[in-house]
Amino acid sequence: MPSDGARLAKFGWGALLVSLAIAWIAWGDVMGLGLFGWDTFPLIEAGRFSNFEEFGGALSSELMEGRFPGGHYWRPLVHLSFGIDHALWGMNARGYHTTDWLILALNASLVIALAQLLVGRERSGWAWFAGLMVFLLHGVHFEIVPLPPRRADALCLMFTLLATWLAARKAGRLSIGASIAALCAVASKETGALAPVVMFAFAAAGTRGALKERAVSGVRGAWVAVALVGLFLAARQQIVGGLGGGAKTALPDMQALVKAGGRYAELVLAPLPPEWMPDGDFALALGIAMLVVLGVGVARVKVERIPENEAAFEPRAALVAVGVWTLALLALTAGSGVYRAWYALPLAAPLALLVALAAANRRAPGGGGSFRVLGSIVVLGLLQGWTSDTRPRWDELEASSSAARHFLERFDVVVTSLEPGSTAELPAQPPEESSRRHGEETRRTLVFREYSLAAYAELVHPGRKIRVEVARDEEFVPAPDEVLVILLPKPPDSIVR
Repeated sequence: MPSDGARLAKFGWGALLVSLAIAWIAWGDVMGLGLFGWDTFPLIEAGRFSNFEEFGGALSSELMEGRFPGGHYWRPLVHLSFGIDHALWGMNARGYHTTDWLILALNASLVIALAQLLVGRERSGWAWFAGLMVFLLHGVHFEIVPLPPRRADALCLMFTLLATWLAARKAGRLSIGASIAALCAVASKETGALAPVVMFAFAAAGTRGALKERAVSGVRGAWVAVALVGLFLAARQQIVGGLGGGAKTALPDMQALVKAGGRYAELVLAPLPPEWMPDGDFALALGIAMLVVLGVGVARVKVERIPENEAAFEPRAALVAVGVWTLALLALTAGSGVYRAWYALPLAAPLALLVALAAANRRAPGGGGSFRVLGSIVVLGLLQGWTSDTRPRWDELEASSSAARHFLERFDVVVTSLEPGSTAELPAQPPEESSRRHGEETRRTLVFREYSLAAYAELVHPGRKIRVEVARDEEFVPAPDEVLVILLPKPPDSIVR
Protein backbone atom coordinates (compact mmCIF):
# COMPACT_ATOMS: atom_id res chain seq x y z
CA MET A 1 0.00 0.00 0.00
CA PRO A 2 1.53 3.35 -1.00
CA SER A 3 2.58 5.72 1.78
CA ASP A 4 0.97 9.12 2.25
CA GLY A 5 4.08 10.77 0.80
CA ALA A 6 4.02 8.61 -2.32
CA ARG A 7 0.30 9.16 -2.72
CA LEU A 8 0.75 12.92 -2.33
CA ALA A 9 3.57 12.99 -4.90
CA LYS A 10 1.49 10.99 -7.36
CA PHE A 11 -1.44 13.34 -6.86
CA GLY A 12 0.77 16.42 -7.27
CA TRP A 13 2.36 15.24 -10.51
CA GLY A 14 -1.03 14.18 -11.85
CA ALA A 15 -2.57 17.56 -11.08
CA LEU A 16 0.34 19.38 -12.70
CA LEU A 17 0.34 17.28 -15.87
CA VAL A 18 -3.42 17.61 -16.35
CA SER A 19 -3.23 21.35 -15.65
CA LEU A 20 -0.40 21.74 -18.17
CA ALA A 21 -2.41 19.93 -20.83
CA ILE A 22 -5.60 21.92 -20.30
CA ALA A 23 -3.65 25.17 -20.00
CA TRP A 24 -2.11 24.41 -23.38
CA ILE A 25 -5.48 23.68 -24.98
CA ALA A 26 -7.12 26.77 -23.50
CA TRP A 27 -4.26 29.27 -23.56
CA GLY A 28 -1.77 27.88 -26.08
CA ASP A 29 -2.48 30.75 -28.48
CA VAL A 30 -0.29 33.00 -26.31
CA MET A 31 2.75 31.26 -27.77
CA GLY A 32 2.17 33.09 -31.04
CA LEU A 33 2.13 36.54 -29.44
CA GLY A 34 5.08 38.89 -29.34
CA LEU A 35 6.38 40.99 -26.48
CA PHE A 36 4.18 44.01 -25.86
CA GLY A 37 2.88 46.08 -22.98
CA TRP A 38 4.46 49.05 -21.26
CA ASP A 39 6.64 47.21 -18.75
CA THR A 40 7.91 44.20 -20.72
CA PHE A 41 11.29 45.51 -21.83
CA PRO A 42 12.07 47.47 -18.62
CA LEU A 43 11.56 44.25 -16.64
CA ILE A 44 13.78 42.24 -18.98
CA GLU A 45 16.48 44.90 -18.89
CA ALA A 46 16.36 45.23 -15.09
CA GLY A 47 16.34 41.47 -14.48
CA ARG A 48 19.02 40.28 -16.90
CA PHE A 49 22.37 39.14 -15.53
CA SER A 50 25.54 37.53 -16.84
CA ASN A 51 27.58 37.27 -13.62
CA PHE A 52 27.11 37.17 -9.85
CA GLU A 53 27.50 40.94 -9.49
CA GLU A 54 24.71 41.63 -11.98
CA PHE A 55 22.63 38.88 -10.37
CA GLY A 56 22.88 40.55 -6.99
CA GLY A 57 22.15 43.92 -8.53
CA ALA A 58 19.02 42.64 -10.23
CA LEU A 59 17.67 41.22 -6.97
CA SER A 60 18.53 44.24 -4.84
CA SER A 61 17.38 47.01 -7.18
CA GLU A 62 14.05 48.80 -7.24
CA LEU A 63 11.47 47.45 -9.69
CA MET A 64 12.56 48.24 -13.27
CA GLU A 65 15.54 50.08 -11.73
CA GLY A 66 13.21 52.99 -10.96
CA ARG A 67 11.93 53.43 -14.52
CA PHE A 68 8.31 52.72 -13.58
CA PRO A 69 6.49 56.08 -13.37
CA GLY A 70 3.56 54.77 -11.31
CA GLY A 71 5.35 54.32 -7.99
CA HIS A 72 8.25 52.70 -6.18
CA TYR A 73 8.32 48.94 -5.61
CA TRP A 74 10.74 46.12 -4.87
CA ARG A 75 9.88 42.75 -6.41
CA PRO A 76 13.11 40.72 -6.58
CA LEU A 77 11.48 37.45 -7.68
CA VAL A 78 9.91 39.21 -10.66
CA HIS A 79 13.35 40.44 -11.68
CA LEU A 80 14.72 36.94 -11.13
CA SER A 81 12.07 35.33 -13.35
CA PHE A 82 12.78 37.76 -16.19
CA GLY A 83 16.53 37.34 -15.72
CA ILE A 84 16.22 33.57 -16.06
CA ASP A 85 13.99 33.96 -19.12
CA HIS A 86 16.50 36.30 -20.74
CA ALA A 87 19.39 33.93 -19.96
CA LEU A 88 17.49 31.01 -21.52
CA TRP A 89 15.65 32.68 -24.39
CA GLY A 90 17.19 36.07 -25.07
CA MET A 91 14.47 38.17 -26.74
CA ASN A 92 12.43 35.20 -27.98
CA ALA A 93 8.86 35.96 -26.89
CA ARG A 94 7.89 32.30 -26.86
CA GLY A 95 10.17 31.63 -23.89
CA TYR A 96 8.53 34.30 -21.75
CA HIS A 97 5.06 33.02 -22.64
CA THR A 98 6.17 29.49 -21.76
CA THR A 99 7.06 30.66 -18.26
CA ASP A 100 3.64 32.27 -17.83
CA TRP A 101 1.95 29.09 -19.09
CA LEU A 102 3.88 27.06 -16.51
CA ILE A 103 2.92 29.45 -13.70
CA LEU A 104 -0.73 29.22 -14.73
CA ALA A 105 -0.63 25.42 -14.60
CA LEU A 106 1.13 25.45 -11.23
CA ASN A 107 -1.50 27.78 -9.83
CA ALA A 108 -4.28 25.50 -11.06
CA SER A 109 -2.52 22.49 -9.50
CA LEU A 110 -2.25 24.27 -6.16
CA VAL A 111 -5.93 25.25 -6.27
CA ILE A 112 -6.76 21.57 -6.83
CA ALA A 113 -4.52 20.52 -3.92
CA LEU A 114 -5.96 23.12 -1.54
CA ALA A 115 -9.53 22.35 -2.58
CA GLN A 116 -8.97 18.65 -1.96
CA LEU A 117 -7.69 19.46 1.50
CA LEU A 118 -10.91 21.36 2.18
CA VAL A 119 -13.38 18.80 0.86
CA GLY A 120 -11.56 15.55 1.63
CA ARG A 121 -10.02 12.88 -0.54
CA GLU A 122 -13.32 11.02 -0.99
CA ARG A 123 -14.83 14.00 -2.82
CA SER A 124 -11.70 15.14 -4.64
CA GLY A 125 -13.50 15.17 -7.98
CA TRP A 126 -14.93 18.54 -7.03
CA ALA A 127 -11.45 19.78 -6.21
CA TRP A 128 -10.35 18.88 -9.74
CA PHE A 129 -13.44 20.54 -11.17
CA ALA A 130 -12.79 23.75 -9.21
CA GLY A 131 -9.12 23.94 -10.17
CA LEU A 132 -9.56 23.13 -13.86
CA MET A 133 -12.99 24.43 -14.86
CA VAL A 134 -13.41 27.35 -12.47
CA PHE A 135 -9.86 28.61 -12.03
CA LEU A 136 -7.86 27.47 -15.06
CA LEU A 137 -10.54 28.45 -17.60
CA HIS A 138 -11.45 31.71 -15.88
CA GLY A 139 -11.64 34.73 -18.19
CA VAL A 140 -9.44 36.84 -15.92
CA HIS A 141 -6.41 35.02 -17.33
CA PHE A 142 -6.85 37.04 -20.53
CA GLU A 143 -5.52 39.95 -18.48
CA ILE A 144 -2.42 38.07 -17.27
CA VAL A 145 -1.19 35.18 -19.42
CA PRO A 146 -0.66 37.07 -22.73
CA LEU A 147 1.31 39.89 -21.07
CA PRO A 148 4.54 38.88 -19.28
CA PRO A 149 4.87 42.17 -17.34
CA ARG A 150 1.75 41.22 -15.36
CA ARG A 151 3.47 38.08 -14.15
CA ALA A 152 3.91 39.52 -10.65
CA ASP A 153 0.27 38.82 -9.83
CA ALA A 154 0.49 35.19 -10.96
CA LEU A 155 3.78 34.60 -9.11
CA CYS A 156 2.40 36.14 -5.94
CA LEU A 157 -0.72 33.96 -6.13
CA MET A 158 1.39 30.85 -6.74
CA PHE A 159 3.45 31.32 -3.58
CA THR A 160 0.39 32.37 -1.55
CA LEU A 161 -1.40 29.19 -2.58
CA LEU A 162 1.67 27.10 -1.76
CA ALA A 163 2.06 28.76 1.66
CA THR A 164 -1.64 28.29 2.42
CA TRP A 165 -1.67 24.64 1.38
CA LEU A 166 1.41 23.80 3.44
CA ALA A 167 0.09 25.67 6.49
CA ALA A 168 -3.35 24.06 6.19
CA ARG A 169 -1.84 20.57 5.94
CA LYS A 170 0.04 21.17 9.20
CA ALA A 171 -2.77 22.90 11.07
CA GLY A 172 -1.55 23.45 14.61
CA ARG A 173 2.12 23.01 13.70
CA LEU A 174 4.78 25.27 12.23
CA SER A 175 5.68 24.79 8.56
CA ILE A 176 9.00 26.33 7.57
CA GLY A 177 8.18 25.61 3.93
CA ALA A 178 4.95 27.60 4.22
CA SER A 179 6.82 30.49 5.85
CA ILE A 180 9.42 30.59 3.06
CA ALA A 181 6.62 30.47 0.47
CA ALA A 182 4.98 33.47 2.19
CA LEU A 183 8.27 35.35 1.94
CA CYS A 184 8.43 34.49 -1.77
CA ALA A 185 4.87 35.76 -2.21
CA VAL A 186 5.66 39.23 -0.89
CA ALA A 187 8.95 39.19 -2.85
CA SER A 188 6.81 38.76 -5.98
CA LYS A 189 4.27 41.50 -5.26
CA GLU A 190 3.11 43.57 -2.31
CA THR A 191 -0.18 41.65 -2.22
CA GLY A 192 1.89 38.76 -0.87
CA ALA A 193 1.97 40.53 2.49
CA LEU A 194 -1.44 38.92 2.97
CA ALA A 195 0.04 35.40 2.82
CA PRO A 196 0.50 35.13 6.61
CA VAL A 197 -3.09 36.29 7.12
CA VAL A 198 -4.36 33.60 4.75
CA MET A 199 -2.09 31.01 6.39
CA PHE A 200 -3.50 31.92 9.79
CA ALA A 201 -7.09 31.67 8.54
CA PHE A 202 -6.66 28.26 6.94
CA ALA A 203 -4.52 26.82 9.74
CA ALA A 204 -7.20 27.89 12.22
CA ALA A 205 -9.96 26.53 10.00
CA GLY A 206 -8.21 23.17 9.75
CA THR A 207 -8.20 22.75 13.54
CA ARG A 208 -11.32 21.33 15.14
CA GLY A 209 -12.20 22.73 18.53
CA ALA A 210 -13.11 25.94 20.29
CA LEU A 211 -12.29 29.39 18.92
CA LYS A 212 -9.29 29.72 21.25
CA GLU A 213 -7.81 26.44 20.04
CA ARG A 214 -8.26 27.51 16.43
CA ALA A 215 -6.62 30.89 17.09
CA VAL A 216 -3.62 29.27 18.79
CA SER A 217 -3.28 26.87 15.85
CA GLY A 218 -3.37 29.77 13.41
CA VAL A 219 -0.69 31.66 15.30
CA ARG A 220 1.56 28.59 15.44
CA GLY A 221 1.21 28.16 11.71
CA ALA A 222 1.81 31.79 10.72
CA TRP A 223 4.13 33.50 13.22
CA VAL A 224 7.38 32.74 11.38
CA ALA A 225 5.80 33.91 8.13
CA VAL A 226 4.80 37.16 9.83
CA ALA A 227 8.40 37.67 10.97
CA LEU A 228 9.87 36.93 7.52
CA VAL A 229 7.40 39.19 5.73
CA GLY A 230 8.09 41.92 8.29
CA LEU A 231 11.84 41.67 7.64
CA PHE A 232 11.23 41.84 3.89
CA LEU A 233 9.06 44.94 4.25
CA ALA A 234 11.75 46.58 6.37
CA ALA A 235 14.35 45.84 3.68
CA ARG A 236 11.94 47.10 1.05
CA GLN A 237 11.63 50.42 2.85
CA GLN A 238 15.39 50.85 2.67
CA ILE A 239 15.61 49.94 -1.02
CA VAL A 240 12.74 52.15 -2.27
CA GLY A 241 13.65 54.96 0.12
CA GLY A 242 10.44 55.00 2.15
CA LEU A 243 7.06 53.34 2.17
CA GLY A 244 6.97 53.21 -1.62
CA GLY A 245 3.85 52.18 -3.48
CA GLY A 246 1.84 54.36 -5.83
CA ALA A 247 0.85 57.97 -5.36
CA LYS A 248 -2.79 56.99 -4.64
CA THR A 249 -2.03 54.36 -2.02
CA ALA A 250 -3.99 54.93 1.20
CA LEU A 251 -5.86 53.07 3.91
CA PRO A 252 -9.22 52.09 2.37
CA ASP A 253 -12.48 53.31 3.88
CA MET A 254 -15.80 51.54 3.51
CA GLN A 255 -16.68 53.49 0.37
CA ALA A 256 -13.41 52.49 -1.31
CA LEU A 257 -13.92 48.88 -0.26
CA VAL A 258 -17.45 48.75 -1.69
CA LYS A 259 -16.27 50.40 -4.90
CA ALA A 260 -13.43 47.92 -5.31
CA GLY A 261 -15.79 45.06 -4.53
CA GLY A 262 -18.17 46.10 -7.28
CA ARG A 263 -15.46 46.55 -9.87
CA TYR A 264 -13.69 43.29 -9.22
CA ALA A 265 -16.89 41.31 -8.73
CA GLU A 266 -17.68 41.92 -12.39
CA LEU A 267 -14.27 40.61 -13.45
CA VAL A 268 -14.46 37.55 -11.21
CA LEU A 269 -18.13 36.60 -11.37
CA ALA A 270 -19.11 37.69 -14.87
CA PRO A 271 -16.01 38.33 -17.00
CA LEU A 272 -17.38 36.81 -20.26
CA PRO A 273 -21.18 36.52 -20.11
CA PRO A 274 -23.05 35.13 -23.12
CA GLU A 275 -24.05 37.72 -25.69
CA TRP A 276 -27.73 36.88 -25.27
CA MET A 277 -27.77 38.29 -21.75
CA PRO A 278 -29.34 41.78 -21.58
CA ASP A 279 -26.31 43.70 -20.28
CA GLY A 280 -23.35 43.65 -17.92
CA ASP A 281 -25.36 44.83 -14.90
CA PHE A 282 -27.76 41.92 -15.29
CA ALA A 283 -24.87 39.47 -15.58
CA LEU A 284 -23.19 40.90 -12.48
CA ALA A 285 -26.39 40.76 -10.45
CA LEU A 286 -26.90 37.16 -11.53
CA GLY A 287 -23.33 36.28 -10.60
CA ILE A 288 -23.68 37.83 -7.14
CA ALA A 289 -26.94 35.92 -6.60
CA MET A 290 -25.24 32.63 -7.51
CA LEU A 291 -22.34 33.43 -5.18
CA VAL A 292 -24.80 34.01 -2.33
CA VAL A 293 -26.54 30.71 -3.05
CA LEU A 294 -23.23 28.84 -2.84
CA GLY A 295 -22.11 30.66 0.30
CA VAL A 296 -25.41 30.11 2.10
CA GLY A 297 -25.36 26.45 1.13
CA VAL A 298 -21.96 25.97 2.77
CA ALA A 299 -22.87 28.07 5.82
CA ARG A 300 -25.95 25.95 6.51
CA VAL A 301 -24.15 22.61 6.56
CA LYS A 302 -24.69 21.04 9.98
CA VAL A 303 -21.18 20.62 11.35
CA GLU A 304 -22.10 18.08 14.01
CA ARG A 305 -23.30 15.65 11.36
CA ILE A 306 -19.95 15.49 9.54
CA PRO A 307 -17.72 12.56 10.62
CA GLU A 308 -14.19 13.41 11.78
CA ASN A 309 -12.58 11.31 9.05
CA GLU A 310 -14.71 12.54 6.14
CA ALA A 311 -12.94 15.83 5.54
CA ALA A 312 -10.04 17.71 7.06
CA PHE A 313 -12.08 20.91 7.25
CA GLU A 314 -15.48 21.71 8.63
CA PRO A 315 -17.34 23.46 5.79
CA ARG A 316 -18.27 26.54 7.82
CA ALA A 317 -14.72 27.00 9.06
CA ALA A 318 -13.40 26.65 5.50
CA LEU A 319 -16.00 29.18 4.33
CA VAL A 320 -14.76 31.67 6.93
CA ALA A 321 -11.16 31.18 5.78
CA VAL A 322 -12.16 31.73 2.15
CA GLY A 323 -14.10 34.83 3.20
CA VAL A 324 -11.15 36.24 5.16
CA TRP A 325 -8.91 35.76 2.12
CA THR A 326 -11.41 37.47 -0.18
CA LEU A 327 -12.02 40.47 2.10
CA ALA A 328 -8.30 40.92 2.74
CA LEU A 329 -7.63 40.96 -1.01
CA LEU A 330 -10.39 43.51 -1.60
CA ALA A 331 -9.14 45.73 1.22
CA LEU A 332 -5.54 45.72 -0.01
CA THR A 333 -6.60 46.25 -3.62
CA ALA A 334 -8.89 49.11 -2.63
CA GLY A 335 -5.98 50.67 -0.74
CA SER A 336 -3.88 50.77 -3.90
CA GLY A 337 -6.11 53.58 -5.16
CA VAL A 338 -6.03 52.34 -8.77
CA TYR A 339 -8.18 49.94 -10.73
CA ARG A 340 -6.49 47.33 -12.90
CA ALA A 341 -8.29 44.38 -14.45
CA TRP A 342 -5.45 41.96 -13.70
CA TYR A 343 -5.69 42.73 -9.96
CA ALA A 344 -8.73 40.44 -9.99
CA LEU A 345 -6.63 37.32 -10.59
CA PRO A 346 -6.09 36.36 -6.91
CA LEU A 347 -9.86 36.54 -6.31
CA ALA A 348 -10.43 33.69 -8.77
CA ALA A 349 -8.78 31.24 -6.34
CA PRO A 350 -11.22 31.78 -3.42
CA LEU A 351 -14.10 31.55 -5.91
CA ALA A 352 -12.86 28.13 -7.05
CA LEU A 353 -12.52 26.97 -3.44
CA LEU A 354 -16.07 28.10 -2.67
CA VAL A 355 -17.39 26.16 -5.65
CA ALA A 356 -15.59 23.03 -4.45
CA LEU A 357 -16.94 23.43 -0.92
CA ALA A 358 -20.52 24.02 -2.04
CA ALA A 359 -20.54 21.17 -4.55
CA ALA A 360 -18.89 18.64 -2.23
CA ASN A 361 -21.28 19.43 0.63
CA ARG A 362 -24.46 19.95 -1.37
CA ARG A 363 -26.04 16.73 -0.03
CA ALA A 364 -25.00 17.26 3.57
CA PRO A 365 -27.76 18.26 6.02
CA GLY A 366 -28.60 21.87 5.19
CA GLY A 367 -26.06 21.88 2.35
CA GLY A 368 -28.17 23.68 -0.22
CA GLY A 369 -29.27 20.71 -2.30
CA SER A 370 -27.95 19.48 -5.62
CA PHE A 371 -30.33 21.47 -7.81
CA ARG A 372 -29.56 24.88 -6.31
CA VAL A 373 -25.81 24.35 -5.95
CA LEU A 374 -25.16 22.70 -9.30
CA GLY A 375 -27.49 25.13 -11.05
CA SER A 376 -25.59 28.07 -9.53
CA ILE A 377 -22.29 26.59 -10.66
CA VAL A 378 -23.59 26.18 -14.21
CA VAL A 379 -24.78 29.80 -14.29
CA LEU A 380 -21.41 31.02 -12.99
CA GLY A 381 -19.76 28.92 -15.70
CA LEU A 382 -21.87 30.61 -18.36
CA LEU A 383 -20.97 34.03 -16.95
CA GLN A 384 -17.32 33.05 -16.87
CA GLY A 385 -17.26 32.23 -20.55
CA TRP A 386 -17.67 28.45 -20.83
CA THR A 387 -19.95 28.94 -23.84
CA SER A 388 -18.86 32.43 -24.93
CA ASP A 389 -16.98 33.23 -28.09
CA THR A 390 -13.51 34.20 -26.89
CA ARG A 391 -12.17 34.80 -30.39
CA PRO A 392 -12.64 38.59 -30.15
CA ARG A 393 -10.34 38.65 -27.14
CA TRP A 394 -7.68 36.72 -29.01
CA ASP A 395 -8.14 38.96 -32.05
CA GLU A 396 -7.60 42.00 -29.87
CA LEU A 397 -4.46 40.57 -28.31
CA GLU A 398 -3.06 39.44 -31.65
CA ALA A 399 -3.73 42.88 -33.12
CA SER A 400 -1.85 44.56 -30.26
CA SER A 401 1.00 42.06 -30.62
CA SER A 402 1.19 42.70 -34.36
CA ALA A 403 1.12 46.48 -33.84
CA ALA A 404 3.95 46.22 -31.33
CA ARG A 405 6.02 44.03 -33.62
CA HIS A 406 5.62 46.41 -36.56
CA PHE A 407 6.40 49.42 -34.41
CA LEU A 408 9.62 47.85 -33.15
CA GLU A 409 10.62 47.00 -36.71
CA ARG A 410 10.21 50.68 -37.65
CA PHE A 411 12.06 51.73 -34.52
CA ASP A 412 14.99 49.42 -35.36
CA VAL A 413 15.22 50.72 -38.93
CA VAL A 414 15.21 54.33 -37.79
CA VAL A 415 17.74 54.13 -34.98
CA THR A 416 20.20 52.01 -36.98
CA SER A 417 20.02 54.18 -40.10
CA LEU A 418 20.61 57.54 -38.42
CA GLU A 419 23.90 59.08 -37.41
CA PRO A 420 24.47 60.29 -33.84
CA GLY A 421 23.06 63.76 -33.35
CA SER A 422 19.94 63.01 -35.45
CA THR A 423 16.26 63.06 -34.44
CA ALA A 424 13.51 60.65 -35.46
CA GLU A 425 9.77 60.94 -34.91
CA LEU A 426 7.56 57.86 -34.47
CA PRO A 427 3.89 57.42 -33.62
CA ALA A 428 3.42 56.29 -30.03
CA GLN A 429 0.01 54.71 -30.60
CA PRO A 430 -0.81 51.42 -32.33
CA PRO A 431 -3.08 51.47 -35.41
CA GLU A 432 -6.53 52.86 -34.64
CA GLU A 433 -8.63 49.91 -35.79
CA SER A 434 -10.61 48.43 -32.92
CA SER A 435 -11.97 45.00 -32.13
CA ARG A 436 -15.42 44.05 -30.88
CA ARG A 437 -16.07 42.29 -27.59
CA HIS A 438 -19.63 41.11 -26.87
CA GLY A 439 -20.96 43.51 -29.46
CA GLU A 440 -19.10 46.56 -28.14
CA GLU A 441 -16.10 48.35 -29.60
CA THR A 442 -12.91 47.98 -27.59
CA ARG A 443 -9.74 50.04 -27.52
CA ARG A 444 -6.44 48.30 -27.91
CA THR A 445 -3.79 48.30 -25.23
CA LEU A 446 -1.29 51.13 -25.63
CA VAL A 447 1.76 49.38 -26.95
CA PHE A 448 4.74 51.30 -25.55
CA ARG A 449 5.82 54.34 -23.61
CA GLU A 450 9.09 56.22 -23.60
CA TYR A 451 10.63 54.22 -20.75
CA SER A 452 9.61 50.98 -22.52
CA LEU A 453 11.49 51.91 -25.67
CA ALA A 454 14.50 53.23 -23.76
CA ALA A 455 14.84 49.79 -22.14
CA TYR A 456 14.29 48.06 -25.49
CA ALA A 457 17.06 50.16 -27.03
CA GLU A 458 19.48 49.12 -24.28
CA LEU A 459 18.63 45.46 -24.86
CA VAL A 460 18.72 45.37 -28.67
CA HIS A 461 21.05 48.26 -29.55
CA PRO A 462 23.64 48.23 -26.76
CA GLY A 463 26.30 49.88 -28.91
CA ARG A 464 24.26 53.01 -29.63
CA LYS A 465 23.18 55.81 -27.33
CA ILE A 466 19.44 56.28 -27.86
CA ARG A 467 17.21 58.73 -25.98
CA VAL A 468 13.41 58.48 -26.16
CA GLU A 469 11.10 61.40 -25.32
CA VAL A 470 7.39 62.13 -25.63
CA ALA A 471 6.47 65.10 -27.84
CA ARG A 472 5.81 68.24 -25.78
CA ASP A 473 5.75 71.95 -26.37
CA GLU A 474 9.45 72.18 -25.53
CA GLU A 475 12.12 71.58 -28.14
CA PHE A 476 14.33 68.50 -27.73
CA VAL A 477 17.89 68.67 -29.01
CA PRO A 478 19.95 65.49 -29.35
CA ALA A 479 23.45 65.33 -27.93
CA PRO A 480 26.19 64.83 -30.52
CA ASP A 481 26.67 61.19 -29.52
CA GLU A 482 23.02 60.11 -29.35
CA VAL A 483 20.00 59.41 -31.54
CA LEU A 484 16.87 61.14 -30.27
CA VAL A 485 13.50 59.44 -30.83
CA ILE A 486 10.37 61.53 -30.22
CA LEU A 487 7.08 59.70 -29.78
CA LEU A 488 4.13 61.44 -31.37
CA PRO A 489 0.44 60.87 -30.61
CA LYS A 490 -0.42 60.55 -34.31
CA PRO A 491 1.61 59.33 -37.29
CA PRO A 492 3.51 62.29 -38.81
CA ASP A 493 3.98 62.85 -42.52
CA SER A 494 7.64 61.98 -42.21
CA ILE A 495 9.29 59.90 -39.52
CA VAL A 496 12.80 61.30 -40.03
CA ARG A 497 14.04 64.85 -40.22
